[in-house]
Amino acid sequence: MPPSKNKALAEKLISLVSKEAAKIPDFRPKNNHAKISLHDAVMCGLAVMHLKYPSLLKFDQDCLNDADKLHNLKSLYGVEQVPSDSRLRELLDPIETRYFRKFFTILFAYVQRSGWLKQFEYFEEGYLAPIDGTGHFASGTIHCPECCVKKPDSKNPQYYHQLLACCLVKPGKKEVLPLMPEPIIQQVDASKNDCEQTALKRLLANIAREHPHLKLVLNFDDLYSDGPTIKLVKSYNYSFIMVAKDTSHPSLYEAVDELDIANKVVRHGYTDEDGYRHWFRFVNGVPINKSHKEILVNYLEYVEISPKGKKYTNTWVTDIYITLENVTKVMRGARAKWKIENETFNTLKTQGYNLEHNYGHGEMHLATNFASLTFTAFLIDQIEQLACPLFQKALSVSKSKKSLWHGIRGLFDWFIIDSWTELLTAITVGKSISLKTLMVDTT
Repeated sequence: MPPSKNKALAEKLISLVSKEAAKIPDFRPKNNHAKISLHDAVMCGLAVMHLKYPSLLKFDQDCLNDADKLHNLKSLYGVEQVPSDSRLRELLDPIETRYFRKFFTILFAYVQRSGWLKQFEYFEEGYLAPIDGTGHFASGTIHCPECCVKKPDSKNPQYYHQLLACCLVKPGKKEVLPLMPEPIIQQVDASKNDCEQTALKRLLANIAREHPHLKLVLNFDDLYSDGPTIKLVKSYNYSFIMVAKDTSHPSLYEAVDELDIANKVVRHGYTDEDGYRHWFRFVNGVPINKSHKEILVNYLEYVEISPKGKKYTNTWVTDIYITLENVTKVMRGARAKWKIENETFNTLKTQGYNLEHNYGHGEMHLATNFASLTFTAFLIDQIEQLACPLFQKALSVSKSKKSLWHGIRGLFDWFIIDSWTELLTAITVGKSISLKTLMVDTT
């Protein structure tokens, strides 16, 4: 059922997460369960990220022992008790990150059932899904057992955490749908640092297990365009588009040039209505390299020149058969790789989500858990932007996402809120009409 134009989709989405948070096993002994439940700790962590709080201390100062803020947290996030910032860290740190996976699968399933996933259809071979890694923590002093380490034997070791992310995207569409990111962390009994290639094996195994019928066209940068990675991708029956630079694929380029001399390479060009000139060179069935001659890929080279003379060039390999009829579509799909960098990583780091901020590192899983909750908040917002008319209207009125986040936090801070519908309506029609009860400081 599509959402009502006058009701916030966040109420349903956050309720789904809340129900799953209540199922996370409490690591504390039964006779030592404090009044603050693990559910409330998880949902407070989500609230910090979803409300774009700059720090746990600020959340503590605003919400701890404040009856009005507790009312808002209960009505918006289902929270009964608010822990202090230090207690929140203590509660979230021991939770195994795998328990947050259900947040993503349950939200994704809701998108599927609602029919909104159809908006991302692009290739017949599957949904376009770029994969890329990003860092979210780095320090020369703070560290935990999950930290990877650069220069471990030096006087100045560098500790860091990264994530390998996968999002469903579509050329020309602003929204993205992130799946659960795969932590790139120190693995148990590992002799060396975890890395993107190793994390990719776990990521694909998890995606295949959690979404067994989901057809994907995975989009990679040059780091992954090799024989072993292609074999891994195809073992899950996924398709792929990979950047293939000349510096890392000399034999591939040599083979294409030889085919070009034999007039077996197709050249195609045109100028669009905006004055952009497009030039293509492509051929199907070329060995990826001399070490894996049995792995044949389809090669696509592309040059774009803007009316002002700005030049863009790139080359990809794919298992999608390229023709004159689909070459532009394949190129646009390949270029959508940037959406995981701009629409995802850049948004999470510069548009209020504070992905790289150290909310607390902990001694077990805290840093990764905060990053997972940040991605959960981002997914909720993306689904709202995709399918909630009330959210879309509030965003339009606010002019920008940063202004919308500022408006939501302002109303959260100053008014007693009974629902997300009430809050977003206040932004769209004016708080004086929708919100009658102003918080009064009686201290």
